[in-house]
Amino acid sequence: MDIRKELDEIVKKYDLVDRTIEYFWANYDCYLEEEPEESRELGLIDRDSVRAEFFGYYYGVPNSYDFEHIKVYVDGYRKGKDRCRTISFWCIYRMDGEFFDDYFVID
Repeated sequence: MDIRKELDEIVKKYDLVDRTIEYFWANYDCYLEEEPEESRELGLIDRDSVRAEFFGYYYGVPNSYDFEHIKVYVDGYRKGKDRCRTISFWCIYRMDGEFFDDYFVID
């Protein structure tokens, strides 16, 4: 089996794309709660203010971790704006589907 098919099967088996989108929304909700002034200034008022889009996923073996992993990316775009990404988000999962870490940043 080639690596791409194996990676696709792991992502599908552990539902990594949908899980990452769920984590995106959980982080977004926390951001709105913790940074109300900043979020309003950016036009991020509620879930209807932004659109979450799956970007892709990657297999990695970096020096910073001692394990193979899959990183799944979701981008957030303000609704009604051009295709300028507003939020960068990714999750790292171990090869068995276990969540390891995430990253949420307003661009």
